[in-house]
Amino acid sequence: MQDVAVEAGVDKATVSRVLKGDHRISEKTRIRVMEAVRALNYRLDKNARNLSMNRSGLIGLVVRNFSSAWFPLFLAGLDRTVTNSEFEIVVKSTEGNPLRSAREYGKLTDRSVEGIIWCDPDNFPGASSAPIVTVGFKKDGAYSVVLDKECGDPTFETGALAGRLMLNIITGKPVPSREILIKCSSGETI
Repeated sequence: MQDVAVEAGVDKATVSRVLKGDHRISEKTRIRVMEAVRALNYRLDKNARNLSMNRSGLIGLVVRNFSSAWFPLFLAGLDRTVTNSEFEIVVKSTEGNPLRSAREYGKLTDRSVEGIIWCDPDNFPGASSAPIVTVGFKKDGAYSVVLDKECGDPTFETGALAGRLMLNIITGKPVPSREILIKCSSGETI
């Protein structure tokens, strides 16, 4: 960031304000800074930014195992939603083991994830400092994406929906309810 400031002839703080979109910076200064950013091929250090904002930029996804037939489609839907945000996904598996479940949950909280999408009803961690969206089951204190019995396994759309719900929760946008029920007809999501 210092190199950008020198190139643009401004303070480092001004570069920071421009990159954050501060409207108090003049158009002329903003253009100079952005030209310097392009000329130097500057990329924002997300770790430093998240540290200064006391955020991790991470969403945890916990599944029973990675070999479930529905997992790739669900993950693709979740990834499609999260990719267009400032967040990244950290994926963990419980392997159906309560001890591993507790260990993986601990790893996620140690990394200060901003939310967790939990897909293993038998190994749910309980109370959490981060918001949790459960998929396929309901638990007190958590948001839920529940599938009607005719739906079968989670799908691409279920992953996308769980991702949108989580993003709304952690960014403070309105959430329709704590529980979203997906109804299906003949195996297709409506």
